Amino acid sequence: MVCRMKKFLLVISVICLISASLLTACSSASLTSIGKNGISETTWQLYAPASTSSIPVILAANKLENVELVLYSDQSQANTLFIRGEIPVLVTGLSVGLDLNNNQVPISIVNTYVSGLSYLVTYGTPVQSLNELQNQEIYIPFEGSPIEEVIAYLAEQEGLVWKQDIFPVYSPFDASITLLKEGKINAVVLPEPFVSLVEGQPDIFVSLSLSDLWNQANFSDVGYPQVGTFVNPEWAKNNPQEVEAFNLALEEAITEVTQYPSISIEAVEDHYPFPAKVLLNSLERTHYNFLNGEAMRTAIKNYYSTIGKRLNENNAAFYYTIN
Repeated sequence: MVCRMKKFLLVISVICLISASLLTACSSASLTSIGKNGISETTWQLYAPASTSSIPVILAANKLENVELVLYSDQSQANTLFIRGEIPVLVTGLSVGLDLNNNQVPISIVNTYVSGLSYLVTYGTPVQSLNELQNQEIYIPFEGSPIEEVIAYLAEQEGLVWKQDIFPVYSPFDASITLLKEGKINAVVLPEPFVSLVEGQPDIFVSLSLSDLWNQANFSDVGYPQVGTFVNPEWAKNNPQEVEAFNLALEEAITEVTQYPSISIEAVEDHYPFPAKVLLNSLERTHYNFLNGEAMRTAIKNYYSTIGKRLNENNAAFYYTIN
C-alpha cells in the first residue's frame, strides 16, 4: 500500500552530497506552513538515520501534522546541523548523544527505542560463541564506537581480554562488507540493514546476535539502549506538546511494527532502496523497547554501569523532563 502523506514532507537526503548553501537553506529549526482551515502553523524538523531502525520513526511522523522528516546518511553533517541549532530533533545512537553532551553541546534525550540491531557476521563457517574467535580479528566501525563498547564487554564475559585475545580492526561498514564478500576477513559486527543485505551470500553466516548475548550475560530479555531521540533543550522547553506528541506517536508505531511487520513495510518501502524482503528481514531482526522518563534514565545508567564505563553527565538537563 502507498504511504499516505498527512501534511508532512518526507525527505530522503544523502547529506554528504548536499552543498553548503543548500544545507543553510533547508536546515532552519522551524518552518511556516498552512495547517487546518488555512491557519498558519509551525513545522519542525526531525532528522533520523536512513536505516531500517527508522521505520517506526517514519510511521510516527506520518501520524503527526507538522513534521518535516529528513532521513540522513551522514552522521557528522547531521551532528553539525544539530550543534548549530539549525535542527531541533535528532534521532541517533545513544553514544553519539552522550558524546555531544560531554562536549558541552546543549542536548536532551527524550526517549530510547532500539534495543538490538547488531550481529556478528562470519565468513566460511558460523560460530557459536566469541571464544571461537580467540586470537583472531573482528572488524568494527571505529574505535570507541557503541559496537566496540558492547562487543568488548561481551568478550570479557567469555573470559577474553579485549585487544589481547581478540583484536579489533577499525573499518567502515562498506569496506568491511567488501572484504567479507571476498573472503579476506573472517568476522565483522554489522547493524541492520547491512546484515540482511549480506545474508544468503556464499559462505557468509549471521552467527551471533549481540542483543541475545547481552540478555544471556545479564539475565534479561530487553537488550540494551542503543538508539534514541535527542532534542535541543530550549526548543523542547518551548514545545513540550510536540515532544509529547512525538513520543506517543513513536510508541504507537513501535507497537504497529511489532504486531504487523508486513503492513508496516508496505507503508514505508517506497522510502528505501532495498527490496521489501530485505526490509522485512531487517525489521524482524531489530528489537524495539520504547522508554522515556525515569525508566529511560535508569536503563541508560544501568547500561553504562554494566559495561564499566563512567557516565559523564554535564548537567541534569541531559534527561528531558516535562516542566
